[in-house]
Amino acid sequence: MNESLDKTTTLDGFVESLDAGATIAFGGGGLQRKPMLVASALARSALSNLEIITFLGGPEVDLLIALGKIRRLHFAFVGFDGLGLAPNFRAAREAGTLEVVEYSEGLMLAALEAAAKRLPFLPSRFGLGTDVLNTDTTPLTTFNCPISNELLVAVPALTPDVAVIHVNEADMQGNALIHSDAFADLLLAQASRRVVLTAERLVAALPAEHSGRSTFISRLWVDAVIEAPGGGGVSAVYPNYRFDLPRILNYQEQPTSPASLDSFMVSPR
Repeated sequence: MNESLDKTTTLDGFVESLDAGATIAFGGGGLQRKPMLVASALARSALSNLEIITFLGGPEVDLLIALGKIRRLHFAFVGFDGLGLAPNFRAAREAGTLEVVEYSEGLMLAALEAAAKRLPFLPSRFGLGTDVLNTDTTPLTTFNCPISNELLVAVPALTPDVAVIHVNEADMQGNALIHSDAFADLLLAQASRRVVLTAERLVAALPAEHSGRSTFISRLWVDAVIEAPGGGGVSAVYPNYRFDLPRILNYQEQPTSPASLDSFMVSPR
Protein backbone atom coordinates (compact mmCIF):
# COMPACT_ATOMS: atom_id res chain seq x y z
CA MET A 1 0.00 0.00 0.00
CA ASN A 2 1.16 3.53 -0.74
CA GLU A 3 2.02 5.05 2.66
CA SER A 4 0.54 8.37 1.54
CA LEU A 5 -2.88 6.66 1.53
CA ASP A 6 -2.56 5.45 5.13
CA LYS A 7 -5.41 7.10 7.07
CA THR A 8 -4.83 5.43 10.41
CA THR A 9 -4.64 7.68 13.44
CA THR A 10 -4.76 7.41 17.23
CA LEU A 11 -7.68 8.04 19.55
CA ASP A 12 -5.74 10.74 21.40
CA GLY A 13 -4.80 12.42 18.13
CA PHE A 14 -8.42 12.49 17.01
CA VAL A 15 -9.72 13.95 20.28
CA GLU A 16 -6.99 16.60 20.27
CA SER A 17 -8.12 17.66 16.79
CA LEU A 18 -11.61 18.56 18.03
CA ASP A 19 -12.66 22.03 19.12
CA ALA A 20 -15.02 22.86 21.95
CA GLY A 21 -18.49 23.29 20.52
CA ALA A 22 -17.84 20.93 17.60
CA THR A 23 -20.83 19.25 15.96
CA ILE A 24 -20.24 15.50 16.24
CA ALA A 25 -22.48 12.78 14.80
CA PHE A 26 -22.52 9.22 16.13
CA GLY A 27 -23.37 6.24 13.96
CA GLY A 28 -25.01 2.96 14.91
CA GLY A 29 -28.47 2.58 16.37
CA GLY A 30 -29.80 2.18 19.91
CA LEU A 31 -27.73 -0.57 21.51
CA GLN A 32 -26.05 -1.65 18.29
CA ARG A 33 -22.58 -0.76 17.01
CA LYS A 34 -22.11 2.40 19.01
CA PRO A 35 -18.71 4.18 18.95
CA MET A 36 -18.32 3.90 22.72
CA LEU A 37 -14.53 4.17 22.61
CA VAL A 38 -14.79 7.69 21.19
CA ALA A 39 -17.71 8.62 23.46
CA SER A 40 -15.61 7.51 26.44
CA ALA A 41 -12.64 9.57 25.27
CA LEU A 42 -14.88 12.62 24.92
CA ALA A 43 -16.31 11.97 28.38
CA ARG A 44 -12.80 11.93 29.87
CA SER A 45 -11.60 14.97 27.89
CA ALA A 46 -11.82 18.66 28.74
CA LEU A 47 -14.14 19.20 25.76
CA SER A 48 -17.61 20.55 26.50
CA ASN A 49 -20.38 22.52 24.86
CA LEU A 50 -20.68 19.83 22.20
CA GLU A 51 -23.45 19.69 19.61
CA ILE A 52 -24.35 16.05 19.03
CA ILE A 53 -26.26 14.48 16.15
CA THR A 54 -27.64 10.97 16.48
CA PHE A 55 -30.12 9.17 14.28
CA LEU A 56 -30.89 6.48 16.88
CA GLY A 57 -29.00 7.42 20.03
CA GLY A 58 -28.17 5.11 22.92
CA PRO A 59 -25.50 4.70 25.59
CA GLU A 60 -23.03 7.07 23.93
CA VAL A 61 -25.48 9.96 24.18
CA ASP A 62 -26.70 9.10 27.69
CA LEU A 63 -23.13 8.95 29.00
CA LEU A 64 -22.24 12.38 27.62
CA ILE A 65 -25.48 13.91 28.92
CA ALA A 66 -24.74 12.57 32.40
CA LEU A 67 -21.32 14.26 32.36
CA GLY A 68 -22.64 17.60 31.09
CA LYS A 69 -20.78 17.47 27.79
CA ILE A 70 -23.69 18.21 25.43
CA ARG A 71 -25.02 21.70 24.71
CA ARG A 72 -27.49 20.75 21.97
CA LEU A 73 -28.75 17.37 20.78
CA HIS A 74 -30.27 16.62 17.36
CA PHE A 75 -32.05 13.26 17.48
CA ALA A 76 -34.77 11.05 16.07
CA PHE A 77 -34.63 8.58 18.98
CA VAL A 78 -32.61 8.04 22.15
CA GLY A 79 -33.07 4.86 24.17
CA PHE A 80 -31.86 1.39 25.01
CA ASP A 81 -34.09 -0.44 22.54
CA GLY A 82 -36.08 -3.21 24.22
CA LEU A 83 -34.21 -2.69 27.51
CA GLY A 84 -35.94 0.59 28.25
CA LEU A 85 -35.37 4.31 28.28
CA ALA A 86 -32.03 6.12 28.40
CA PRO A 87 -32.22 7.41 31.99
CA ASN A 88 -30.06 10.54 31.86
CA PHE A 89 -31.61 11.61 28.57
CA ARG A 90 -35.08 11.22 30.08
CA ALA A 91 -34.14 13.14 33.23
CA ALA A 92 -32.65 16.00 31.19
CA ARG A 93 -35.74 16.21 28.98
CA GLU A 94 -38.09 16.20 31.96
CA ALA A 95 -36.04 18.90 33.70
CA GLY A 96 -35.71 20.98 30.53
CA THR A 97 -31.94 21.24 30.99
CA LEU A 98 -30.95 19.99 27.53
CA GLU A 99 -31.48 21.94 24.32
CA VAL A 100 -32.86 19.54 21.74
CA VAL A 101 -33.81 19.55 18.08
CA GLU A 102 -36.26 16.72 17.51
CA TYR A 103 -36.81 14.92 14.23
CA SER A 104 -38.77 11.90 13.11
CA GLU A 105 -36.58 9.23 11.54
CA GLY A 106 -37.81 10.22 8.08
CA LEU A 107 -37.07 13.90 8.71
CA MET A 108 -33.52 13.24 9.90
CA LEU A 109 -32.82 11.04 6.90
CA ALA A 110 -34.04 13.90 4.68
CA ALA A 111 -31.79 16.38 6.54
CA LEU A 112 -28.74 14.15 6.07
CA GLU A 113 -29.63 13.48 2.45
CA ALA A 114 -29.81 17.22 1.79
CA ALA A 115 -26.32 17.59 3.29
CA ALA A 116 -25.02 14.64 1.26
CA LYS A 117 -26.34 16.24 -1.93
CA ARG A 118 -24.92 19.65 -0.90
CA LEU A 119 -28.41 21.18 -1.03
CA PRO A 120 -29.75 23.76 1.43
CA PHE A 121 -32.87 21.68 2.08
CA LEU A 122 -35.06 18.90 0.77
CA PRO A 123 -38.86 18.83 0.58
CA SER A 124 -40.70 16.18 2.56
CA ARG A 125 -44.16 15.11 3.65
CA PHE A 126 -42.78 13.70 6.90
CA GLY A 127 -43.81 15.74 9.93
CA LEU A 128 -47.01 17.22 8.54
CA GLY A 129 -49.71 17.26 11.21
CA THR A 130 -47.26 16.58 14.06
CA ASP A 131 -45.91 18.71 16.91
CA VAL A 132 -42.34 18.21 15.68
CA LEU A 133 -42.97 21.27 13.50
CA ASN A 134 -44.11 23.39 16.45
CA THR A 135 -41.17 23.21 18.88
CA ASP A 136 -39.21 26.35 19.73
CA THR A 137 -35.94 24.96 18.41
CA THR A 138 -37.07 23.32 15.18
CA PRO A 139 -35.37 24.39 11.94
CA LEU A 140 -38.26 22.88 9.98
CA THR A 141 -40.79 24.99 8.15
CA THR A 142 -43.65 24.42 5.73
CA PHE A 143 -44.09 25.81 2.25
CA ASN A 144 -46.33 25.40 -0.74
CA CYS A 145 -44.77 23.48 -3.61
CA PRO A 146 -44.26 25.85 -6.58
CA ILE A 147 -45.34 23.08 -8.95
CA SER A 148 -48.29 21.36 -7.24
CA ASN A 149 -49.11 23.91 -4.52
CA GLU A 150 -49.05 20.97 -2.06
CA LEU A 151 -48.08 21.80 1.51
CA LEU A 152 -44.65 20.33 2.21
CA VAL A 153 -41.99 20.46 4.90
CA ALA A 154 -38.67 22.14 4.09
CA VAL A 155 -35.97 20.09 5.85
CA PRO A 156 -32.69 22.04 6.14
CA ALA A 157 -29.44 20.17 5.55
CA LEU A 158 -27.84 18.76 8.69
CA THR A 159 -24.06 18.75 8.21
CA PRO A 160 -21.91 17.36 11.05
CA ASP A 161 -18.39 18.70 11.49
CA VAL A 162 -17.34 15.09 12.04
CA ALA A 163 -19.10 11.74 11.97
CA VAL A 164 -17.81 8.86 14.09
CA ILE A 165 -18.86 5.42 12.84
CA HIS A 166 -17.93 2.07 14.37
CA VAL A 167 -17.36 -0.68 11.80
CA ASN A 168 -16.47 -4.36 11.87
CA GLU A 169 -13.37 -4.08 9.74
CA ALA A 170 -11.46 -1.45 7.81
CA ASP A 171 -8.26 -1.19 5.84
CA MET A 172 -5.65 1.52 6.30
CA GLN A 173 -7.01 3.52 3.37
CA GLY A 174 -10.43 3.88 4.99
CA ASN A 175 -12.46 1.28 3.11
CA ALA A 176 -14.73 -0.49 5.60
CA LEU A 177 -17.41 -3.11 6.10
CA ILE A 178 -20.37 -3.18 8.46
CA HIS A 179 -21.71 -6.72 8.91
CA SER A 180 -25.11 -5.82 10.36
CA ASP A 181 -27.74 -3.12 10.05
CA ALA A 182 -26.00 0.05 8.87
CA PHE A 183 -28.86 2.31 10.01
CA ALA A 184 -28.12 5.81 8.58
CA ASP A 185 -24.34 5.41 8.61
CA LEU A 186 -23.72 5.37 4.88
CA LEU A 187 -25.73 8.56 4.45
CA LEU A 188 -24.02 10.05 7.49
CA ALA A 189 -20.62 9.43 5.94
CA GLN A 190 -21.64 11.30 2.80
CA ALA A 191 -23.24 14.19 4.72
CA SER A 192 -20.35 15.02 7.07
CA ARG A 193 -17.42 17.36 6.56
CA ARG A 194 -15.10 14.78 8.12
CA VAL A 195 -15.53 11.05 8.77
CA VAL A 196 -13.63 9.00 11.34
CA LEU A 197 -14.05 5.23 11.58
CA THR A 198 -13.32 3.10 14.62
CA ALA A 199 -12.81 -0.52 13.56
CA GLU A 200 -13.01 -3.76 15.47
CA ARG A 201 -10.34 -5.09 13.12
CA LEU A 202 -7.79 -3.29 10.98
CA VAL A 203 -6.77 -5.34 7.93
CA ALA A 204 -4.28 -4.94 5.11
CA ALA A 205 -7.08 -5.39 2.57
CA LEU A 206 -10.79 -6.09 2.77
CA PRO A 207 -12.03 -9.41 1.35
CA ALA A 208 -12.78 -9.29 -2.35
CA GLU A 209 -16.20 -10.80 -1.66
CA HIS A 210 -18.43 -10.26 1.34
CA SER A 211 -21.92 -11.06 2.56
CA GLY A 212 -24.80 -9.42 0.78
CA ARG A 213 -25.96 -8.15 4.16
CA SER A 214 -22.73 -6.24 4.70
CA THR A 215 -22.50 -2.53 3.92
CA PHE A 216 -19.38 -1.14 2.25
CA ILE A 217 -18.07 2.34 3.09
CA SER A 218 -15.65 3.75 0.54
CA ARG A 219 -12.37 5.40 1.50
CA LEU A 220 -13.53 8.34 -0.65
CA TRP A 221 -15.72 9.47 2.26
CA VAL A 222 -13.31 8.61 5.09
CA ASP A 223 -10.67 10.87 6.61
CA ALA A 224 -9.26 8.72 9.41
CA VAL A 225 -9.36 5.21 10.85
CA ILE A 226 -8.75 4.18 14.46
CA GLU A 227 -8.14 0.54 15.38
CA ALA A 228 -10.62 -0.20 18.18
CA PRO A 229 -11.18 -3.84 19.18
CA GLY A 230 -14.09 -3.87 21.63
CA GLY A 231 -14.82 -0.26 20.66
CA GLY A 232 -18.58 -0.83 20.78
CA GLY A 233 -18.38 -1.18 24.55
CA VAL A 234 -21.72 -2.18 26.08
CA SER A 235 -23.45 -2.10 22.69
CA ALA A 236 -23.72 -5.12 20.40
CA VAL A 237 -21.42 -5.46 17.41
CA TYR A 238 -22.66 -8.37 15.32
CA PRO A 239 -21.14 -10.93 14.86
CA ASN A 240 -18.27 -9.95 17.18
CA TYR A 241 -20.21 -9.68 20.48
CA ARG A 242 -23.61 -9.08 22.04
CA PHE A 243 -24.63 -6.11 24.17
CA ASP A 244 -23.56 -6.29 27.82
CA LEU A 245 -26.89 -6.90 29.58
CA PRO A 246 -25.62 -6.88 33.21
CA ARG A 247 -23.81 -3.56 32.80
CA ILE A 248 -26.74 -1.95 31.02
CA LEU A 249 -29.26 -3.01 33.68
CA ASN A 250 -26.96 -1.85 36.47
CA TYR A 251 -26.50 1.50 34.73
CA GLN A 252 -30.25 2.01 34.43
CA GLU A 253 -30.66 1.45 38.17
CA GLN A 254 -27.87 3.92 39.07
CA PRO A 255 -27.46 6.17 36.02
CA THR A 256 -25.62 8.99 37.78
CA SER A 257 -23.33 7.08 40.12
CA PRO A 258 -19.59 7.33 39.36
CA ALA A 259 -19.34 3.53 39.33
CA SER A 260 -22.14 3.17 36.75
CA LEU A 261 -20.72 5.88 34.53
CA ASP A 262 -17.26 4.35 34.78
CA SER A 263 -18.72 0.96 33.81
CA PHE A 264 -19.86 2.43 30.48
CA MET A 265 -16.39 3.75 29.67
CA VAL A 266 -14.19 1.96 27.15
CA SER A 267 -10.39 2.20 27.17
CA PRO A 268 -8.08 1.50 24.22
CA ARG A 269 -6.72 -2.03 24.14
